Amino acid sequence: MEIYQQVADFIRREQLLQPGQRIIVGVSGGPDSLCLLDCLHRLGYQVLVGHLDHQLRPESPEEARFVEQVAQSYGLEAVVERTDVKVLQDSSSSLEEKARLARYRFLVRSANERGIHHIATGHTSDDQVETILMHFLRGAGPSGLRGMLPLTRLDDWIGIPEAEDMVLIRPLLEITRDQTQAHCAVIGLEPIEDESNLDMSFTRNRLRHELLPLLETYNPGIRRVMSRTGKVMAGEAALLAHLVANHWESIILPRGEGVLAFNVPLFLEQPIALQRALLREAIAKLRPSLRDIGFEIIEQAIHFISIPQRGKCLSVVGELEMLHFADEVLLRDPEASIEFLHYPQLISDKEEEIIVPGQIQLAHGWTLEMESDQVDATKRAEWMAETSGRVAALDERFIGAPFSLRSSKPGDRIRLLGMEGRTKVSDLLVNHHIPQPARSRWPLVVSGDQVLWVVGLRMSHDARIRDETQKVIVFRLQEPSDNDI
Repeated sequence: MEIYQQVADFIRREQLLQPGQRIIVGVSGGPDSLCLLDCLHRLGYQVLVGHLDHQLRPESPEEARFVEQVAQSYGLEAVVERTDVKVLQDSSSSLEEKARLARYRFLVRSANERGIHHIATGHTSDDQVETILMHFLRGAGPSGLRGMLPLTRLDDWIGIPEAEDMVLIRPLLEITRDQTQAHCAVIGLEPIEDESNLDMSFTRNRLRHELLPLLETYNPGIRRVMSRTGKVMAGEAALLAHLVANHWESIILPRGEGVLAFNVPLFLEQPIALQRALLREAIAKLRPSLRDIGFEIIEQAIHFISIPQRGKCLSVVGELEMLHFADEVLLRDPEASIEFLHYPQLISDKEEEIIVPGQIQLAHGWTLEMESDQVDATKRAEWMAETSGRVAALDERFIGAPFSLRSSKPGDRIRLLGMEGRTKVSDLLVNHHIPQPARSRWPLVVSGDQVLWVVGLRMSHDARIRDETQKVIVFRLQEPSDNDI
């Protein structure tokens, strides 16, 4: 039959399954899921039938028995469970959403118990049109207007932690509801008519029975147009996802568990579409359970990032907040502590004596190594040519006791190498665009009250190597390995 070939072609084109693969099919007893069951079985896949009785209607036990009988007629195993969805305690916003989540939890659990990694549902092209229209009415972007994908990885689905390595496939996305009903009639199956599909209190039913028929009076081909729109938006969303992945590590930096930092100059260089996509992805990383984040929320956040307002705070969504620190804006959970993995930071506020030779452990795998060395022409040239700020060679004659490593104090000043006058250490950190929270534990090498080196940034002119210098203390700031960050 033609429908078998359509489904087989779609599965092959979208690379949904391998020949003969094991799969669990969610079967409600309606025409779509029965058509899917029949197609996958006829095409040679090893099918397990899954049905969850939500106990929402008096006739649901009879529907469960019907699904078992259909599975038996095909010689297939069926797993059927009952769950009273109305008493489930979770954060779902509606009974419909609770039922959906309970259904997928059941299918994932049943698949896991049998070593199956693919779950199939009978969503059709009509369901796709309704989904796209629903997202349009909510004001979605490309990722919403693309509708449902033929294949979705379930690893990140909230509320289903056991879904790792699971994929959800929708082999009927190019098949219409009329086709599934006609197919069931031809093969002699009498689907169950779910009366809840006529309940106009559900938004999807109102779209199906009221809005779409009305739109068809304006354009009889509206369903075809919206399906085409979904395919176009799927391509746009894929392109944006690719751009986000390519730019993520340079623009979005980790600042500890539950904290992400935006590199403001790089962020603002990007096209507005990419800015929005990066923001949505960052919010999703910290609040993966949030759905349908509004356009206004994203625009307000972009405005906050683009306007310098040091130290200001913005409530975003899902109790997340943004903090502005000049060249960095932090997006964080208010309960999370800020960690600067890519900056040298002291482990504590306690001043630590410097012992030469030796090593001091800094936070997050950074280290500061010290050694005493004799000066010769080669080494002098090497130290003086060092421009990264990671090496400082200090004339030992100008270092007295106590010799220590500490954070900055109010009034700390340093005469910068090659400069006249003294600069506030706090101003130096600001000029190097160090975020305010990172400044409080930035390491300083000091001799008494004299600042000799603002670690990793600038050293003191007073402790510089001179022509007559014979012995130096060399400091080397070592970054953690990539595996440590």
